Amino acid sequence: MAEPPRVALLGRQNVGKSTLANRLIGRREAISDEMPGVTRDRVELEATWRGRAFRVVDTGGYRQGARGIEALVTAQAERAAEEADVLVLVVDARTGPVEEDARLARRLRRAAVPVVLVANKVDSERDEAEVAAFHALGLGDPLPVSALHGRGTGELLDRIVALLPEERAEPRPSDEPRFAIVGRPNVGKSSLFNRLVGEERSVVYEEAGTTRDAVDAIVSLESGPVRFVDTAGFRRPARLRGVEYYSALRTERAIERSEVAALVLDASEGFTAEDKRIAALVLELGRGLVVVANKWDLVTERDRAFKDLQEAVAPFARAPVLRISALRGTGVHRVVATLRAVRERFLHRAPTSEVNRILQRAQDERPGPVRYRYATQVGAGPPTFVLFGGRDPGEGYRRFLENRLRAELDLSGVPIRIRFRQPRRRSGTRAR
Repeated sequence: MAEPPRVALLGRQNVGKSTLANRLIGRREAISDEMPGVTRDRVELEATWRGRAFRVVDTGGYRQGARGIEALVTAQAERAAEEADVLVLVVDARTGPVEEDARLARRLRRAAVPVVLVANKVDSERDEAEVAAFHALGLGDPLPVSALHGRGTGELLDRIVALLPEERAEPRPSDEPRFAIVGRPNVGKSSLFNRLVGEERSVVYEEAGTTRDAVDAIVSLESGPVRFVDTAGFRRPARLRGVEYYSALRTERAIERSEVAALVLDASEGFTAEDKRIAALVLELGRGLVVVANKWDLVTERDRAFKDLQEAVAPFARAPVLRISALRGTGVHRVVATLRAVRERFLHRAPTSEVNRILQRAQDERPGPVRYRYATQVGAGPPTFVLFGGRDPGEGYRRFLENRLRAELDLSGVPIRIRFRQPRRRSGTRAR
């Protein structure tokens, strides 16, 4: 399948780029909020209009002479502009042209691709009088829109589609492995993500909670293409407010779109209660799990710490545990191979004869409240089994059977679903 063209939304902070991105794709994906600076990474979203598919690239607010994290955000916006096929400069009709708009417009006038100037927050006809002032930016006629109410966005989409080039010939496999990178804030998820991707795709900074949207990147490796999804840091539900609440929803959705999640934790802090909550969520959503202990170079008594960590992780589908330092790059080479191995187990289908042999042996060694006649695997991703001949035996014995299947079929790091089917009553008989 050909690579769809990219349309980058650029502009200073709080002009409504993320709201416009959501309007263009027709659903709420990019996080939008009145607080400036919500979008920090560049986020690619799939859009379709009049039969043409393209990607809307939402970027963080541009700022000339920015420092610290704002400089990193600005660099992300500049990189998005370099890779785009159409550029959309979003300005705020309510404030009128400001110096930041003029500086960015001067740069875009030298762009090698088409530029569309959009005056946002034109919520009514009386606001349109303010739009004419943006002719001074030298980017042609500004298009008045209201991203919040949808006013003028159809005309904007028509203009964008008219400027799109032919789809790129670069192949994009639809069956690439999908791996999410999850964890608490400030444990090094984005640093690991950038190591794996091979470029500064996500913003990495010392401040906790830097990544707020899920950011995808497809990486071509010798073993084939892989899609990585970097996510915002999980926080306790009671602490979620506003933007962080929507970040948590995006992260959960990113896990659902993946096949295996790499749970990154701070090795110097151990496997915390919050890490356990995230691990439980990954398995509850039916996705494979790999635990990545980052900052291992800061750990003392490493042998003991690793043994304790493995024991703590064991109840969570006996997920593999890796020791790495994303900052130094040590151990990172094992991450992709381990994720791929768990994905293979996640998609594995066992022969019915083997499943039955495991079930009968387990019941012989430890009889349960119900004797099941036979079993079969009915699905994969995650592996799902049906046991015939009786009701659900209860959590304890069900967990025993699950662990036996996991051990015998080598399904470490993979959630297992087990269903129970009671025998049908013969027609004409009545329950007493």
